[in-house]
Amino acid sequence: MKNKLIIFGAGKIAEAVSYYFERDSDYVIEAYVVDPEFATNDSFLSKPLVGLESVIQEYPAADYTVFVATGYQGINQLRTDKYNFFKENGYSFASYVSPLLKGDFTIGDNTIVMDNAVIQPCVKFGSNVFVWGGAMVGHHAVIEDNCWLTGGCLIGGIVNLGNSTFVGLGATIGNEVVIGEKCMLGAASLTTKSLEPMTVLVVPPSDKHRLNSNQFTRMSSCFRV
Repeated sequence: MKNKLIIFGAGKIAEAVSYYFERDSDYVIEAYVVDPEFATNDSFLSKPLVGLESVIQEYPAADYTVFVATGYQGINQLRTDKYNFFKENGYSFASYVSPLLKGDFTIGDNTIVMDNAVIQPCVKFGSNVFVWGGAMVGHHAVIEDNCWLTGGCLIGGIVNLGNSTFVGLGATIGNEVVIGEKCMLGAASLTTKSLEPMTVLVVPPSDKHRLNSNQFTRMSSCFRV
Protein backbone atom coordinates (compact mmCIF):
# COMPACT_ATOMS: atom_id res chain seq x y z
CA MET A 1 0.00 0.00 0.00
CA LYS A 2 1.37 3.41 -0.96
CA ASN A 3 1.97 6.20 1.54
CA LYS A 4 -0.34 9.21 1.43
CA LEU A 5 1.40 12.41 0.34
CA ILE A 6 0.41 16.06 0.40
CA ILE A 7 2.44 18.61 -1.55
CA PHE A 8 2.87 22.24 -0.56
CA GLY A 9 2.74 24.31 -3.72
CA ALA A 10 0.47 24.60 -6.74
CA GLY A 11 2.73 26.03 -9.42
CA LYS A 12 5.20 24.83 -12.01
CA ILE A 13 7.60 23.38 -9.43
CA ALA A 14 4.82 21.38 -7.79
CA GLU A 15 3.71 20.12 -11.19
CA ALA A 16 7.24 18.95 -12.04
CA VAL A 17 7.69 17.29 -8.66
CA SER A 18 4.31 15.56 -8.99
CA TYR A 19 5.43 13.91 -12.21
CA TYR A 20 8.26 12.10 -10.45
CA PHE A 21 6.29 11.07 -7.36
CA GLU A 22 3.46 9.73 -9.49
CA ARG A 23 5.74 7.99 -11.98
CA ASP A 24 7.69 5.67 -9.73
CA SER A 25 7.53 6.42 -5.99
CA ASP A 26 5.91 4.72 -3.02
CA TYR A 27 3.60 7.71 -2.53
CA VAL A 28 0.15 8.63 -3.78
CA ILE A 29 -0.63 12.35 -3.90
CA GLU A 30 -3.79 13.12 -1.95
CA ALA A 31 -3.88 16.94 -2.00
CA TYR A 32 -2.00 20.18 -2.61
CA VAL A 33 -1.56 22.90 0.00
CA VAL A 34 -1.02 26.64 -0.49
CA ASP A 35 -1.12 29.80 1.58
CA PRO A 36 -4.77 30.91 1.99
CA GLU A 37 -4.52 33.82 -0.45
CA PHE A 38 -3.56 31.40 -3.23
CA ALA A 39 -6.38 28.92 -2.62
CA THR A 40 -8.49 30.44 -5.37
CA ASN A 41 -9.60 27.09 -6.80
CA ASP A 42 -10.87 23.89 -5.24
CA SER A 43 -8.39 21.66 -7.04
CA PHE A 44 -4.95 21.42 -8.67
CA LEU A 45 -3.95 18.61 -11.03
CA SER A 46 -7.30 16.96 -10.26
CA LYS A 47 -6.54 16.79 -6.52
CA PRO A 48 -8.03 18.88 -3.69
CA LEU A 49 -6.37 22.27 -3.13
CA VAL A 50 -6.50 23.39 0.50
CA GLY A 51 -5.33 26.42 2.42
CA LEU A 52 -2.47 26.12 4.88
CA GLU A 53 -4.68 27.23 7.77
CA SER A 54 -6.79 24.06 7.54
CA VAL A 55 -4.20 21.47 6.56
CA ILE A 56 -3.45 20.26 10.09
CA GLN A 57 -7.11 19.37 10.71
CA GLU A 58 -7.90 17.97 7.27
CA TYR A 59 -4.60 16.18 6.61
CA PRO A 60 -3.06 15.43 10.02
CA ALA A 61 0.60 14.57 10.48
CA ALA A 62 -0.24 11.12 11.82
CA ASP A 63 -1.75 10.11 8.48
CA TYR A 64 0.08 12.11 5.81
CA THR A 65 3.61 12.75 4.62
CA VAL A 66 4.50 16.10 3.04
CA PHE A 67 6.80 17.42 0.35
CA VAL A 68 7.41 21.16 0.02
CA ALA A 69 7.60 21.98 -3.69
CA THR A 70 8.28 25.68 -4.09
CA GLY A 71 11.13 27.45 -5.86
CA TYR A 72 14.18 29.37 -4.70
CA GLN A 73 12.41 32.65 -3.84
CA GLY A 74 14.26 34.71 -1.24
CA ILE A 75 17.41 32.62 -1.72
CA ASN A 76 15.40 29.49 -0.84
CA GLN A 77 13.86 31.17 2.21
CA LEU A 78 10.21 30.61 1.25
CA ARG A 79 10.78 26.88 0.83
CA THR A 80 12.73 26.77 4.09
CA ASP A 81 9.96 28.55 6.01
CA LYS A 82 7.31 26.12 4.77
CA TYR A 83 9.56 23.14 5.50
CA ASN A 84 10.02 24.43 9.06
CA PHE A 85 6.27 24.98 9.47
CA PHE A 86 5.47 21.36 8.67
CA LYS A 87 8.38 20.07 10.72
CA GLU A 88 7.27 22.06 13.77
CA ASN A 89 3.79 20.59 13.37
CA GLY A 90 5.05 17.01 13.46
CA TYR A 91 4.97 16.03 9.80
CA SER A 92 7.38 13.59 8.23
CA PHE A 93 8.77 14.37 4.79
CA ALA A 94 9.06 12.49 1.55
CA SER A 95 12.23 12.45 -0.54
CA TYR A 96 12.77 11.23 -4.07
CA VAL A 97 15.77 9.89 -5.99
CA SER A 98 15.33 8.92 -9.62
CA PRO A 99 15.50 5.13 -10.05
CA LEU A 100 17.67 5.79 -13.08
CA LEU A 101 20.39 7.07 -10.74
CA LYS A 102 22.64 4.63 -8.90
CA GLY A 103 25.40 5.57 -6.50
CA ASP A 104 26.82 5.77 -3.01
CA PHE A 105 25.40 8.96 -1.49
CA THR A 106 23.03 10.04 1.27
CA ILE A 107 20.12 12.49 1.29
CA GLY A 108 18.05 14.24 3.92
CA ASP A 109 14.28 14.67 3.97
CA ASN A 110 12.29 16.82 1.55
CA THR A 111 15.07 16.34 -1.00
CA ILE A 112 14.66 15.44 -4.67
CA VAL A 113 17.28 14.21 -7.14
CA MET A 114 15.87 14.08 -10.67
CA ASP A 115 16.62 12.01 -13.77
CA ASN A 116 20.04 12.37 -15.41
CA ALA A 117 21.79 13.94 -12.44
CA VAL A 118 25.29 12.53 -11.89
CA ILE A 119 26.21 11.94 -8.27
CA GLN A 120 29.69 10.61 -7.56
CA PRO A 121 30.50 8.45 -4.50
CA CYS A 122 30.33 9.66 -0.91
CA VAL A 123 28.25 12.80 -1.52
CA LYS A 124 26.09 14.03 1.36
CA PHE A 125 22.90 15.99 0.71
CA GLY A 126 21.14 17.78 3.52
CA SER A 127 17.40 18.32 3.85
CA ASN A 128 15.18 20.42 1.59
CA VAL A 129 17.58 20.23 -1.36
CA PHE A 130 16.58 20.27 -5.05
CA VAL A 131 18.87 18.63 -7.62
CA TRP A 132 17.65 19.06 -11.19
CA GLY A 133 18.44 16.78 -14.11
CA GLY A 134 21.86 17.21 -15.62
CA ALA A 135 23.51 18.48 -12.45
CA MET A 136 26.83 16.81 -11.53
CA VAL A 137 28.08 16.60 -7.96
CA GLY A 138 31.64 15.40 -7.37
CA HIS A 139 32.85 12.87 -4.85
CA HIS A 140 32.78 13.67 -1.12
CA ALA A 141 30.92 16.94 -1.70
CA VAL A 142 28.63 18.15 1.08
CA ILE A 143 25.47 19.97 0.00
CA GLU A 144 23.96 21.60 3.07
CA ASP A 145 20.26 22.11 3.81
CA ASN A 146 17.93 24.15 1.58
CA CYS A 147 20.22 24.36 -1.48
CA TRP A 148 19.07 24.51 -5.11
CA LEU A 149 21.17 22.90 -7.86
CA THR A 150 19.89 23.85 -11.28
CA GLY A 151 20.25 21.59 -14.32
CA GLY A 152 23.67 21.46 -15.93
CA CYS A 153 25.62 22.82 -12.97
CA LEU A 154 28.95 21.16 -12.17
CA ILE A 155 30.17 20.84 -8.60
CA GLY A 156 33.68 19.50 -8.06
CA GLY A 157 34.84 16.95 -5.54
CA ILE A 158 35.21 17.75 -1.83
CA VAL A 159 33.16 20.93 -2.17
CA ASN A 160 31.12 22.25 0.77
CA LEU A 161 28.06 24.13 -0.42
CA GLY A 162 26.62 26.34 2.30
CA ASN A 163 23.05 26.38 3.54
CA SER A 164 20.47 27.84 1.14
CA THR A 165 22.92 28.48 -1.70
CA PHE A 166 21.57 28.73 -5.26
CA VAL A 167 23.60 27.30 -8.15
CA GLY A 168 22.40 28.43 -11.58
CA LEU A 169 22.23 26.76 -14.99
CA GLY A 170 25.63 25.63 -16.15
CA ALA A 171 27.49 27.12 -13.18
CA THR A 172 30.80 25.42 -12.32
CA ILE A 173 32.45 25.06 -8.90
CA GLY A 174 36.00 23.73 -8.76
CA ASN A 175 37.36 21.04 -6.46
CA GLU A 176 37.82 21.58 -2.71
CA VAL A 177 35.99 24.91 -2.65
CA VAL A 178 33.98 26.09 0.37
CA ILE A 179 30.89 28.15 -0.46
CA GLY A 180 29.29 30.17 2.32
CA GLU A 181 25.59 30.16 3.08
CA LYS A 182 23.02 31.98 0.93
CA CYS A 183 25.34 32.51 -2.01
CA MET A 184 23.92 33.05 -5.49
CA LEU A 185 26.03 31.56 -8.26
CA GLY A 186 24.50 32.70 -11.53
CA ALA A 187 24.19 30.80 -14.79
CA ALA A 188 27.52 29.90 -16.42
CA SER A 189 29.54 31.37 -13.52
CA LEU A 190 32.90 29.83 -12.59
CA THR A 191 34.00 29.51 -8.96
CA THR A 192 37.54 28.30 -8.25
CA LYS A 193 38.08 29.92 -4.84
CA SER A 194 36.12 29.76 -1.61
CA LEU A 195 33.37 32.36 -1.16
CA GLU A 196 32.10 34.25 1.86
CA PRO A 197 28.42 33.94 2.81
CA MET A 198 25.91 35.81 0.65
CA THR A 199 28.32 36.26 -2.26
CA VAL A 200 26.73 36.87 -5.68
CA LEU A 201 28.41 35.86 -8.95
CA VAL A 202 26.74 36.97 -12.17
CA VAL A 203 28.08 36.48 -15.69
CA PRO A 204 26.99 39.18 -18.17
CA PRO A 205 24.73 37.89 -20.95
CA SER A 206 26.14 37.55 -24.46
CA ASP A 207 25.85 40.66 -26.60
CA LYS A 208 23.46 40.45 -29.53
CA HIS A 209 25.25 40.13 -32.85
CA ARG A 210 24.85 43.08 -35.23
CA LEU A 211 23.48 40.75 -37.95
CA ASN A 212 20.19 38.90 -37.81
CA SER A 213 20.09 35.14 -38.37
CA ASN A 214 19.40 35.35 -42.11
CA GLN A 215 22.26 37.79 -42.64
CA PHE A 216 24.60 35.73 -40.50
CA THR A 217 23.92 32.48 -42.34
CA ARG A 218 24.67 34.10 -45.68
CA MET A 219 28.09 35.17 -44.39
CA SER A 220 28.98 31.97 -42.51
CA SER A 221 30.07 28.92 -44.46
CA CYS A 222 29.06 26.46 -41.76
CA PHE A 223 25.39 27.49 -41.99
CA ARG A 224 25.05 27.66 -45.76
CA VAL A 225 22.65 25.24 -47.43
